[in-house]
Amino acid sequence: MIIEIEYYKGDTLLFGKVKNTAELKKQLDNIEASYDRSADNFIELLCRNYQWTVLETYEKSDYVYDRDIGKLIKK
Repeated sequence: MIIEIEYYKGDTLLFGKVKNTAELKKQLDNIEASYDRSADNFIELLCRNYQWTVLETYEKSDYVYDRDIGKLIKK
């Protein structure tokens, strides 16, 4: 699965293995609740805790997660 994380630092594409949308949403919610706001390490924690990989090349994403409004959108 490929997700696009949209936030003020810019958009980031991540690749990972997730069983379903509910699991993805749970992962995102867990990281939102625990990340260090001053260091803004959301992407790093998501990758480390749930084995997501940052993609360096553009791929069509399956979901977009807008961190500004906390919404997961299926593409």
